[in-house]
Amino acid sequence: MSEPMNIDIETVRAEALRKLGRNIVNFSKIEAILKYLLSVSQFEGTKETISEQFHRNKGKRRKKTLGKLVQEFHKNVLVDDSQVETAVTSSNSEFSVFLKVTYSDPTFLKSQKRALSDIVVERNKLLHQDLALLDPTCIEDYRRLINLLDEQNPRLLAHLEEIGRMIGIMNDGLKALSESPEFIKYVKSDQIDA
Repeated sequence: MSEPMNIDIETVRAEALRKLGRNIVNFSKIEAILKYLLSVSQFEGTKETISEQFHRNKGKRRKKTLGKLVQEFHKNVLVDDSQVETAVTSSNSEFSVFLKVTYSDPTFLKSQKRALSDIVVERNKLLHQDLALLDPTCIEDYRRLINLLDEQNPRLLAHLEEIGRMIGIMNDGLKALSESPEFIKYVKSDQIDA
């Protein structure tokens, strides 16, 4: 009689672990995308220093936790449009790039920031509390974990989509700039004058 229960718990355990892995991968993707986005969100320099600056920016964020990345994202990228200041480049810079995602509705901005901060809380709770309290011999614990993970995953996917959309907009803007006749004319005229 105990064998069907063992098979049943093994099936439920396997499903729980698969879904746990899925969610952990999605948390990791959010963290990796934030690291990338923050690394490319602020550049200032010359064509010779851009690669070095990217690697320096990337290195500064390499060991940051998801919570610290979200704080930095809220401070430097996701901002109220009334608080955006025009960046001033230093005199030895050829260019500067500052990515800002602005919102004119402070209430909506606050809800966006809160939702991303909630993801950090959810991840920490899952890893440091929910899993620590899981009884590996209890089928009901695995079922509760499965329900939690199934509720959580759509929120993770929504954040991945939103952050991915920001990167897509940035890439589209850079592509449009590089293909614009005015930009091409400017680049060619600069090369001729050099």
